[in-house]
Amino acid sequence: MGLRTDNMPKQLLWAQIRVPDNPRVRFFVKSPSGKQGFEDVTSHVAKLIIEDPEDDTGMCDLLRLDKDGKLVWKTRHQSLQETKWHVEFEYGLPEEKWTPIDGSKA
Repeated sequence: MGLRTDNMPKQLLWAQIRVPDNPRVRFFVKSPSGKQGFEDVTSHVAKLIIEDPEDDTGMCDLLRLDKDGKLVWKTRHQSLQETKWHVEFEYGLPEEKWTPIDGSKA
């Protein structure tokens, strides 16, 4: 999935997703300059990646990427299991739909 250096988080799992028509969670970003308010970017999410920041906290980062691989939103979760549960709640993606990255056994 790309080159890794010692200070980069380790990517553990990925999944392709489709955002539900009525999502349980929405993500907003500040509108581009010149516009007032916020833009709903929820529907831009097409792929999820779970990363281990390797900072000895046991926490995991959930990256939500668009169809071009650009980061839409990132959240941190208490554990790998909690991250999977959150994704199941948010997108309806069961645990068995995750694919390991580069030999990860997560």
